[in-house]
Amino acid sequence: MTPTKFEIAVSTAVLFVLSAAVIWVRTSNVRATYEFVRLDNELKQARQSEQELRIQWAKASSPQRLKQLSQVLNLDAPKLTQLYRYQTKSPSEAAPARKSK
Repeated sequence: MTPTKFEIAVSTAVLFVLSAAVIWVRTSNVRATYEFVRLDNELKQARQSEQELRIQWAKASSPQRLKQLSQVLNLDAPKLTQLYRYQTKSPSEAAPARKSK
């Protein structure tokens, strides 16, 4: 039994649609992989930048550096008369709450 022209046309159309679907899925997969790699590289760079900033902060705020900087700028420790202590009232000393009408 030989296939008719209609059967051949339908088979060809189905094969074409399936081939297009496979190509579309693979192309989407490749695009997603490239996007994943790009985002992964971006994350690595952000982590490296964060680490570098933490190192810079540690160097900038080290006690030795601050002491050296204060000597360069001729800064002395504050005198007791220059200090101000901010004291908050304890809850028992705070003003009483308003009564609602």
